[in-house]
Amino acid sequence: MASQTIDILCGQCGMFMLRYQKKGSGQLIKLYLERVVEPDSLSRLKSVSIKSELPALICSDCGTRIGLPQKGGTYRMIKGSFRRKAVK
Repeated sequence: MASQTIDILCGQCGMFMLRYQKKGSGQLIKLYLERVVEPDSLSRLKSVSIKSELPALICSDCGTRIGLPQKGGTYRMIKGSFRRKAVK
């Protein structure tokens, strides 16, 4: 299974949100915290296992919500609220 590093940008304002190591092809539906490369603030959330302790993924610039916390340190990404860009 091929992996690629992608940048996740806000779909509304284009602000950089995070860098992610995606495995496989296709859409980004579920985001796993252990694959977040940066920022460090999200990487530190890897140890949180209780859904209520995870914050929603929200753009700090415009307030658009791009991901909802799920149990087990994952996020369900909201389709159309973000863009992805391959890192070269």
